[in-house]
Formats: sequence, structure tokens, C-alpha cells
Amino acid sequence: MDIDKLVVGSNILDEVVKGLDPFRDGKLLVLSDTNTYGACGEIVIERLLDEGFHLKSFVFETGSSILLPDERSLGRALLEIEPDTSFILVVGSGVLNDIARIVSYRTGKRFAVVATAPSMDGYTSVGSSLIVGRTKTTYYSHYPCAIFADTSVMKNAPMIMIQAGYGDVLGKLTALADWNLTRIVNNEYYCDTIAKLVQKGVDKCLASADGLPGRDEQSIRFLIDALILTGLSIGLAGVSRPASGTEHQLAHYWEIKAVEAGEEHALHGNAVGVGTVVTAMLYELVSEMLPENIEFPKADFVRSLLEKVGAFTSPKDLGISRELFVDSMLNAMNMKDKYTVLRFCAQQGKLEEFTDIITRRLYD
Repeated sequence: MDIDKLVVGSNILDEVVKGLDPFRDGKLLVLSDTNTYGACGEIVIERLLDEGFHLKSFVFETGSSILLPDERSLGRALLEIEPDTSFILVVGSGVLNDIARIVSYRTGKRFAVVATAPSMDGYTSVGSSLIVGRTKTTYYSHYPCAIFADTSVMKNAPMIMIQAGYGDVLGKLTALADWNLTRIVNNEYYCDTIAKLVQKGVDKCLASADGLPGRDEQSIRFLIDALILTGLSIGLAGVSRPASGTEHQLAHYWEIKAVEAGEEHALHGNAVGVGTVVTAMLYELVSEMLPENIEFPKADFVRSLLEKVGAFTSPKDLGISRELFVDSMLNAMNMKDKYTVLRFCAQQGKLEEFTDIITRRLYD
């Protein structure tokens, strides 16, 4: 894994300067948007300039709209790269990281991240989720060479982003169940050490979740630790299994349909949290048909965890129509060749019946 430096802590600006010192002789391009520039981008830039760094800053002006990782944003970032740009520093979270990762990779430059929100597990990812031709696709590239996650900054992120990160963490509960299921049914690769590592990170996050609504910094620390750990677990396993299962299939399906329709969609982690509730409901319905030793969370338990932080718990909360929900239950498993409980239920001839039961419970 080509991540040279990973720093998580409070008020770590000195560590940012120290970590970027190997790139002092070049010229940095610092990417941020209106929100992340105000969160800590301006402070980081001023400090780097005071320390003698040469840099150019570009701020995506988002206004009241949402920054999208589409061709327009990618093209703008590329235009800001100059012949003497040697390194890219991104100050932000999900979308900005996706943009910086693919642009740095395609231009042969290294990049680093100053995280501004504990909103997703993609900081330690090699994939960028991009909108190209009104379709959402993952493009694989490279790891950041350094990640700086300042809890004193991230605790002030919009609450909906904190809830999204929490939902992404909860998704590991059903992702691990799916991984174990395919291990037993298909003899697929499985690593008990990695699974336990992810579960330990999730457990620590859940144990401190009461502090998230009040932006407790220690709770934020456990949240970002879990997100970073699960992102790293994908690299360790060589597959996305430790971090992604049915709940992600559903979330991705809803997101793709929104993008194709030109509509905005919920933050990824908030959709994953809801997908985790739905997946737990499905596991409960099929439980008597499962192989032995498949552990899964109960739907009421997942729902209570989300309610604890004020997060969404139903697809209706996300604006998912009844028709789209049914469509996703029956077809999300076909997007990728990944065996999950959706496919297991289909093989038992029960998916349509269970979809009808869950739909009526959620929408009637």
C-alpha cells in the first residue's frame, strides 16, 4: 500500500507541514471548494506559504449547488494544473478526493489529502466514483501518499456528513455477513483476521456513537478511525468484501438511477445506512434457510443505531420511490458479479416474496 504518511489527531497543522516537506522544492496545486476552503483550506494555504512553499490555490465555487465529480469538474481541475505543477494537495472529503485522485493519476503526479469530514471510507481508496456520460462509474487509480485527518476540523463538518460516515461504518455489519455467506456457499476467499479487524473498528465507533450528535471530538476520532480502517481493509484483502455488500449494491443502484435521471441523490453513506436496515430485514426473512454460523445484525438494532445520531432509516427518507425500491431489490445484484444475500434469496426462489414483504413494511 503506497500511503507514506497517515496522521489522525487534533490540531495537526504542524504535521501537515512536516508531511509535505519532501515536496517543498516543487509547486503545489491546492484544490478545495467554497466550503472546505473556509473549513481549513485557507489556514493550510497560509501556513504553507509562511513556511516557504510554492503553490497555486484553486477553489471550486459551489454556491448553493453540490460539487459533482463529473466531466466539468474534472476538466476544470485539469486546466488548473500548470507545466511546473509537481504535486496536488486536496482539502476536502468525498467528491474532491475523487477528483484529485483521478486527475493526479492521469497526469502522473502524487497527491495528499487534508480531510475535512468523517463522511466516507474512501480516503484510503484507489477508486474514484465519477459521473461520466450521466452514468456513475468507478475509475481505479492510486492511493494518496499522505492523509491528514484533523478531528478539530472534522467535528465541525455538517451533521449530515457525520451521519453519512456513520452510515458507511454501519454498512460493514451486513458486508461482513455477506462475505461470510459467500465464503460458505461459494468457497470464496475470506480472511478472518481482516474481518475481525474491521469488526473491532466498527465496535469502537458504535460504543462512542452517543457523542456524535454533540460533535464530541473523541467520538469523531473513533468514527474516522473506523472509516480509515475499513478503507485500508480493502487494500489488505485485495477485494471490497470487508467493506461492501448488499447495502452498497442498493445504495449504488439508487445513486446511479438518480444520476441517469439528472437528479440529486443522498450522500453515499446515508444511503448505505438505509441499505443496511433493508439488508438486515432481508437476512431476518431468510434466516431459516441460511447456512450455519452466519451472523447478521437485526433490523431494529441497525435502525436504533441510526436514530441515535438522527440519521435516515428508511428509503422513503431518501426520496426513493416505491417503484425504484422494488426495482433495486430485484436488480441491484446484477450490477456487479458479487454474491450477496440478494442472490442467495433469488436462488431460494424467495427474492420477489421477500421484496414484497419488505416494501409493504417500509411504504404502507
